[in-house]
Amino acid sequence: MAGRAALMKLLQDGAVALVAVPFTAVLLWLTGVPGTAPGTLVLALVAAQTLLICLRRISPLWCVTLMLVLQAAIAAASPHGTGVRGFGLTIAIYTCGTLLTTRTAISLAVITAVVEIGGYALLSLPPPADAPLALARIAVHLLLSLLLYIGAALLGAHLTMRRRYAEVVAARAAADAEAHQARTEAVLAAERARTARELHDVAAHHLTSLIVQATLVERLLDRDPAAARSHAAAVREEGRNTLNNLRLIVGALRDESGADPDLPDGSGLAMIDRLVSGGEAELTVEGTPGVQDPAVELALYRVAQESLTNARDHAPGAPVTITLAYREPETTMEIHNGPATGPSIERDRGRRGFGLVGMRERASLIGAALDAGPTADGGWRVRITVPRPTGDA
Repeated sequence: MAGRAALMKLLQDGAVALVAVPFTAVLLWLTGVPGTAPGTLVLALVAAQTLLICLRRISPLWCVTLMLVLQAAIAAASPHGTGVRGFGLTIAIYTCGTLLTTRTAISLAVITAVVEIGGYALLSLPPPADAPLALARIAVHLLLSLLLYIGAALLGAHLTMRRRYAEVVAARAAADAEAHQARTEAVLAAERARTARELHDVAAHHLTSLIVQATLVERLLDRDPAAARSHAAAVREEGRNTLNNLRLIVGALRDESGADPDLPDGSGLAMIDRLVSGGEAELTVEGTPGVQDPAVELALYRVAQESLTNARDHAPGAPVTITLAYREPETTMEIHNGPATGPSIERDRGRRGFGLVGMRERASLIGAALDAGPTADGGWRVRITVPRPTGDA
């Protein structure tokens, strides 16, 4: 796998080198260097140096070393007093900045500048007539080369650092999203299990009552006793089968703790009234409750319980109101708390619900709509709307 990756890099950089050779040759030709035989040799050496770009990512150190050797040959072959430089060394030093440590890349940039200008001074410059002026020119050339190559190395290091930082940020965001998805799925699974446990208890209660009533019908009806006994026995048998199926399908979701001690008996209104009996909230009831589905009563109770817990934790001391409105088209419950009057309190969540995710999941299971969000007074509001079947009043 590593060999294949190296081959791909070689082919890609080789293509870049082949494109750069004619471009470099045209620029050198426009400078007037290749006008004589030495100029043609210089052109060939610069082309060979440019082709070494194909090694820049496979072996950057060897790439720079071979380019410097060719740069010395270019200085020796160039006409006296002319400094010829291709693009190969700049690209190689930039690549060193992307692949090596910043200190190593800068060191190579300095060595490259010194070797390049030293070769130019020793092999290309004629004996100077004015030594101080010649030294000044060499110093200026060295300074410009240092700026060029160190700048290329720093640019490569900077771009690599930005790319790696972007990769780390993307990886962290992906990990956070995956962890959030896992937590959400765990919350939904736990809330569904608790809902199933509660529905199991409700169904078991009503089915047990059905069996008892069917048994009474079987014993008391005397009109066509055989047919009555047969139908009553069928009702009783069907009730038992349903109860057994519920135990097999839903009962496996029970935890070892068994029944929930936090769930009192009674209607949804009675449970909520008992929930606020400690004075931590004010309950207002509008309309007539009528006969509610046990699953709806449980959902209303759990939403009220979780909302009160959240208000107690995140807005301690704030007034809380619960408004239950029983109307023919729908049943609504709204829990509102004001802004906090003290610091938030961290509590043990061992016996708590699962926040808005759990409340929305519970509402969806009964076909209700749940809306939650901040209010204008700086508090928080939770509203659940449950459609009521026709004829349920």
